[in-house]
Amino acid sequence: MSEIATGAVASASEELQRNGNTSATTELTAEVTDVIAAVLGVRAARVHELRRRRPAVVEHTQGVYEALLNGPAAESVGRERLIAAAVAVAELAGAPELAAHYAGLGTAPAEGDPVLAAILRHAALVSTAPATATRADIDALAAAGLSEGDIVTVAQLIGYVHFQVRLLAGLTLIGAEHE
Repeated sequence: MSEIATGAVASASEELQRNGNTSATTELTAEVTDVIAAVLGVRAARVHELRRRRPAVVEHTQGVYEALLNGPAAESVGRERLIAAAVAVAELAGAPELAAHYAGLGTAPAEGDPVLAAILRHAALVSTAPATATRADIDALAAAGLSEGDIVTVAQLIGYVHFQVRLLAGLTLIGAEHE
């Protein structure tokens, strides 16, 4: 696993322990039907009624997760690579519980994987300085061996994890109002 992903796992585990979020810790090793509720842990109950009012949003949010990590695109890019990228993006976005969720989903890709290195570089760039990304950055992914479809999958994963981070932040704030 890369330094970014390894650091994310350690940091996320420490955060879960500090917050006593045993619900999220328990679900790290199992596939879940609602990843947002799993990551929210005990906080999910505070926003359950609000989320229940929009079942299509919950369903489609989970559907994207399933498509990216368990569909044909994951087979092409490599599920472990996508998970490592999700861990890195969540950590860079300041979401250690989400990073821990992703870290608990699979095994770490092999060290020295040039495709993973290219994906993680791109994920860091798009996460921290998206306006500086150029065609050369996309070409670097292709040079590492990713097809155009794979590059789209990586871009979708990065965008999706950022969506999850924002959704979790918003739900946490809403839930805090109901305490």
